[in-house]
Amino acid sequence: MKSLNMQYINKTKYYLLILFIIIQPILDIHYLYTEKVVNIIGFSPSTIIRIVVVFILISLTLITLRDKKTWAIIAVYLSLVLIYAIFHIINTKNFNTPVPNSLGYSVIGEIFYIIRMLIPLTIILITMNTKISREDYGRAIKIILSIISFTIVLSNIFKISLASYGTGIIKQNIFGWFAGAYKTYKYSDLASRGLFNSANQISALLVLLLPIMFIIYTYQQNTKNLLIIILTIISMIMLGTKVALYGAIINVIIYFLSLIFMTIIMNQNLISKKILIALGISVVVITSLYNVSPVINRPSLQENYGNKRENIQVDVLKEYQKNNEYDKVIEFIKNNYKDAKIKDEFILKCYPYQYDPEFWIEVFEMPLIQRRDWRLLELKMHQRVMDLNDNKKDKLFGISFTRSEHLFTLERDFISQYYSMGILGVILLLGPYVLITLTCFTKILLRFKDKFNVSNIMTCYAIGFILVASINSGNVMDCLTITIILGFIIGKLTEDVFMK
Repeated sequence: MKSLNMQYINKTKYYLLILFIIIQPILDIHYLYTEKVVNIIGFSPSTIIRIVVVFILISLTLITLRDKKTWAIIAVYLSLVLIYAIFHIINTKNFNTPVPNSLGYSVIGEIFYIIRMLIPLTIILITMNTKISREDYGRAIKIILSIISFTIVLSNIFKISLASYGTGIIKQNIFGWFAGAYKTYKYSDLASRGLFNSANQISALLVLLLPIMFIIYTYQQNTKNLLIIILTIISMIMLGTKVALYGAIINVIIYFLSLIFMTIIMNQNLISKKILIALGISVVVITSLYNVSPVINRPSLQENYGNKRENIQVDVLKEYQKNNEYDKVIEFIKNNYKDAKIKDEFILKCYPYQYDPEFWIEVFEMPLIQRRDWRLLELKMHQRVMDLNDNKKDKLFGISFTRSEHLFTLERDFISQYYSMGILGVILLLGPYVLITLTCFTKILLRFKDKFNVSNIMTCYAIGFILVASINSGNVMDCLTITIILGFIIGKLTEDVFMK
């Protein structure tokens, strides 16, 4: 009877995990994150579904977990996280800022964020101990890619896709790219993200999954899998982000080089006629769409603002500051920030100019091209807030996630977490992704003959690439749609490398 119960638990966990992974793109539909829906319960229903399902999955996993070493690792890790969380909250509660609302700080928000960051790490543990078959693993990846790519491509063709930048609908489809659409519309009106919440995050997810799809095609060379690859590449170009476009190009090159390496060095002839056709079609699709893609037709900051004249009287502002006429300084900032091309949200809401005019004086004095570099201003606001608090512990424990969100999320992962959670937070919450991947790669090298294969190497590459890309793209390691699937892939890689 006990054995039958265990079998039932394992079977329930197995299929619930696969279903949970498959529905992640559906949980990322933009509508579920709109203010209308979020205001009903205070946050997106997607978050509730994820927390409930992960709680069930981890409970089923722990019931069947018998390995004492794994239990010890879990206990030590959770103890470290708990100790860190206590010191993090103590440090951030005593944080000093000139803004009256303490920049939106919330203890509950901090606790919730830490729990949220633990969910993907929990998925790694669950996947490692579920022993997903290679067939079901591949099937899950294919379904995810099919949902995303078909949604983006079809919604683009029928002109019902959300624009990648902003909340409007695209003005023209992919065929319009070839018919002079850029003469009428901006690139931001032509880049599409389907029905999903964020173009950057879906871009990162596709960059992660395309190499896995190439692995699947290597061993299952059929038309259906080829169609998924081609549609994925087209959707990546439609998204209109640099990460997606250049990620597609790099993925194709790396896949081809890995096949050559396996053929020449490992004597594994994996290059077949069908693989060459798949690579050829991929190259044709990319080269055909490259010059008309939204990314290539996106003007740079240098083109927009590099040669424009300054249109604010900074000398007047300096004179006010020199004479300590701060009423006039504040009035000047209020009347001129629009001419200075400073984003309204930054100066009015995120870090209001009335409470730290000195900081915004420095921004006014920056060249126009820098004032229009929103990522630079995001970073400077974080640096300013940390500098004003003048507490060395902030580097260890951060200024808090809720304050960082209020200031505006830094679009550079790891750096963003450094400011919000501190060095210790980065090590504990993001470090496991890097550590586990490096450990797997080391194991592959040590067992070169039986573990060094296209599947393991391309998976390591895909994980490493997304971690590096997140530093440039940002908002990746905070996105559960990505990190849950990433946790699933890392868990499967760990099982393949260490448990087989």
